[in-house]
Amino acid sequence: MTPDIKLSSIPLNSLRTGPSSAPATAAAVSLELLRPIAAATLAPGESASAEVLQNRPRDGQFELLLRLARANAAPVEVSVRSPQPLPAGSELRVQALSPVRLLAVLAPPAESGTVPPTLTRLDPQLFPNGTLLQARVMESQPVAGEQNRFALLARLLQGPAAGALLSLDSSRPQPPGTLLTAAVENGALRLSSASEQVRQLDLLQGMRMTLPDQAPATPMLRTLERLASLPDLPPLLQASMQQVLKHVATPEHLATPAGVAQAIRQSGIFLEASLQQLQQALSTGNAVPSQGTAENTPATVNLPPLTRLLPLLASLATPPGTEPLPGADFKASVLNLLITLQQHLPADPGRSLAPPPGPWQPSLQVRPGLFPLPTRAVQALTENADLGGLLRLTAALLSRIQHHQFQSLGQTQTFADGSTQTVWQLDLPLRDGQQFTQVQLRIQREQQAPDRRQSEQTPQWEIRLAFNLDHLGPLQVVARLYKGRVSSEFWAEQASTLRLVNSQLEQLRDRLLTRGLEVGELSCHRGSPPQPQQAVQQRWIDEVT
Repeated sequence: MTPDIKLSSIPLNSLRTGPSSAPATAAAVSLELLRPIAAATLAPGESASAEVLQNRPRDGQFELLLRLARANAAPVEVSVRSPQPLPAGSELRVQALSPVRLLAVLAPPAESGTVPPTLTRLDPQLFPNGTLLQARVMESQPVAGEQNRFALLARLLQGPAAGALLSLDSSRPQPPGTLLTAAVENGALRLSSASEQVRQLDLLQGMRMTLPDQAPATPMLRTLERLASLPDLPPLLQASMQQVLKHVATPEHLATPAGVAQAIRQSGIFLEASLQQLQQALSTGNAVPSQGTAENTPATVNLPPLTRLLPLLASLATPPGTEPLPGADFKASVLNLLITLQQHLPADPGRSLAPPPGPWQPSLQVRPGLFPLPTRAVQALTENADLGGLLRLTAALLSRIQHHQFQSLGQTQTFADGSTQTVWQLDLPLRDGQQFTQVQLRIQREQQAPDRRQSEQTPQWEIRLAFNLDHLGPLQVVARLYKGRVSSEFWAEQASTLRLVNSQLEQLRDRLLTRGLEVGELSCHRGSPPQPQQAVQQRWIDEVT
């Protein structure tokens, strides 16, 4: 997703010439009412003119006395708390957001009273991250002396500052009348094309659908292993079960870089990309051009339906330590098992594939960057292991893999200057002796924009691991690598785990040094780390008061 518009640093008078037409700048300020305002005075959404009567500092903020002037009504005085001073005598335009909060915009001078105010700051209380803004382009001019840079004035169409103007800086011309839709990110505006907006809505919808239904691999694998050893199972169903178990790695396989790389490739998040590669390989391989097709044009080869393709891919699955074929991965085997279970179970229109709702669902917020994913309580489905319970656990695991895929796509982005952020988020199922567990993994690569002075830019990596082991409790690791220098943070919720990890830091430092790496800070912390920060170009970020 390539944002092409940002908040402008161009002087506002460069957009319009003439002293009478220069728009006055103003900042939207969030005001907290010391007493709730009655709807009869100013209902939510209504606006009024206001004058600042008093301005007194109080506890690091400022207490203001305002006189509200309303049409066909007597003036009303209200007391509010402001994060910034507003001199007595200032003229404001206020809008009620709720009974306890107002939005205030400093009114322009009288001689330019017909020109709406232009916002130059985004208050995070009024414009939190994720807020969608729509604006209509009013004016567009190329910036003198700079190529591919255009200065825009756009009017906000909705939200707390509806009617105000935004001064924008665009890398593409936007004719007057163009409708812009942008999202707020850390006080900045991120614009995407119509197709990108549809893509983002599809990703968000996918996250909403898969997050409530997801469950980790551990309960499913435990149930699967118990059922796979039962006698008299249909051969096709037993083969499908065994193929899923073949994808489960062991600590020995994950002890080598090659083993980790293979486990990531077969984790399931690359299934669709592998199928595309497989189709391209078939199209350009032994395909014979159809009649009426040019000899140098490869014929189009359509893959068979998914219900026929998945058993074939599952049969090609290889145990850890051997090179897999394209499409032979964990998600393909889980999909094949799901279809096979449905074929061998009696038809039941009332059967739901989703496990019972968990108590954590109502409080979850669907958003990109959710890591680690929460663990659902599904003990009720594993107490009496049967094929019906396995079917629901398999569907829940498939939802979890898909949610990781949506998370990866939702956080992968390309910025206006050519820099990129790529995210891969996944689970690695693991067998440790007779026990099953999993490691949640998030890999983020930040690549700077191409530079003519350097033939190759060095990417910056961040890797997050999340474990929940019986004897250690929740444990997370955040490692960062840039130009051969590595640093790492360990976060544990149990004090005993924290002491254990801290006692091993020097040994870890020595092992990293033997790998030829420069070692930075290695630290331990109690609790959980902050959520992953989304990369945002600094020059997009407007000053926030």
